[in-house]
Amino acid sequence: MRVTVVGAGIVGLATAYTLVAAGVTVRCLDAGAPMGGRSVGDTRIFRVAHGDPELVTEARRASELWDEWSMRAGRTLVGAERLVVSGPRVPAWADAMAAAGAVHRVDRRGDLHDPAGGVLDLVAAGAFLTAATRPERASVTGVDADGTVHLDDGSDVRADAVVVAAGADTPALVAPLGVAVPDELEHHARFTFAGPADRPCHLDGREDGPLASTYQHRTRAGHWAVGGHLPEADTAFDLGADEVARRSREAVVDHVRRNLPHLHPEPVEELRCTPGRLGDGVHRARAGAVHVVWGDNLAKMAPRVGALVAADVVGDTPVPAGEGDHAP
Repeated sequence: MRVTVVGAGIVGLATAYTLVAAGVTVRCLDAGAPMGGRSVGDTRIFRVAHGDPELVTEARRASELWDEWSMRAGRTLVGAERLVVSGPRVPAWADAMAAAGAVHRVDRRGDLHDPAGGVLDLVAAGAFLTAATRPERASVTGVDADGTVHLDDGSDVRADAVVVAAGADTPALVAPLGVAVPDELEHHARFTFAGPADRPCHLDGREDGPLASTYQHRTRAGHWAVGGHLPEADTAFDLGADEVARRSREAVVDHVRRNLPHLHPEPVEELRCTPGRLGDGVHRARAGAVHVVWGDNLAKMAPRVGALVAADVVGDTPVPAGEGDHAP
């Protein structure tokens, strides 16, 4: 069987890797370098904690797969930092963890502790997957339902199946096939600060000034990354990346000055991306020989998503044409 994977971010590479391991002949194509786009950056937070029991269950499966990949890669891909969740989401998330049978606790302050949470080493994961799948630089301009992929140099790539995991480019590529993928994007920026980085990852759902919530975790360099979620009006795509980054920097630096005095308040690094506004969850659909996967916050689930999409492709758990699966 021949499969073309469009997109060499963490989800596309995870899918390609799983297919290769199953004996499938795979070509993974991307106009840019591997692990660009929404997969850019050195780290993410891995968490079992979610607000839906099904997502908790799937995250536990992803955790097992990350452990397997770590053994194959010869290095730890998800650290043992743990995760603390604060704020109004705690009761619902704790209930979801309990319903899924996931180990957790809520302390006297009302914080949820996820012992399986930790820092995902995205650089190491990307290097491991890239070495195994050898993605190619090629700009895809169109995809046909029969498995034909059109490139900008006028050539075509034909395969038995196609997987589109192209991030922000996915909506335009699959719209002609009748697959509707939300195309609304926003700008986001996170910032890295020098200072102690020996704490658990933290998702804080408590409002602080213009920030609706914040997230924090250790970086590969041993610094501390902090990101915050501004109102939609302050992250609108039409504002431009520079303006959104300016507003984000102002709010996050103020948050650090007041709440994280152990950090130096001047950022040493800035990371930008263009997510959608879908929240947690994975979406899959099929049109003919073309399988489509999309969603936000997918890095933590990448091994599990790759396994599910690969199963769709080889026929183990097919997604009916034109329908979608809105959980992993």
